Amino acid sequence: MLKNTLVTLVAVIATTAAAFVGATATAGAGDVKMEARLSGPTLASGKARYEERMKKNVLEQRFKVQIEDAAPNADFAVVVAGVTVGVITTNDLGMGELQLRTATFIDDPGDGSPIPTDFPQVGPGDSVSVGSDLSGSF
Repeated sequence: MLKNTLVTLVAVIATTAAAFVGATATAGAGDVKMEARLSGPTLASGKARYEERMKKNVLEQRFKVQIEDAAPNADFAVVVAGVTVGVITTNDLGMGELQLRTATFIDDPGDGSPIPTDFPQVGPGDSVSVGSDLSGSF
């Protein structure tokens, strides 16, 4: 009986740890990387990625959302943990992207826009949505 209980306990701990690592992969001490797959009732899909790390004693944050097969030439609000952080405007093919980064680390236009000062603290299980049709969780 004790052996079965111990095996069950180890399995639960391993499953919980695997789920947590899948949601939050750490590249180094204090580094955080999370990804959310976005889906909904339409053919549109996407993904969101959040990263943070200390760089030169400053918190560097990066947030990127990419969508495809959405309505073409349309604007979609991007909401993270209940906070609107930006807007994605799709092209003629229904594809779009929002890329945000800590302003201190923006070196060229391809690095994205400055991350809002009210960008929420992101953790496992936090929601991200694009418009009313796409959503997922980190």
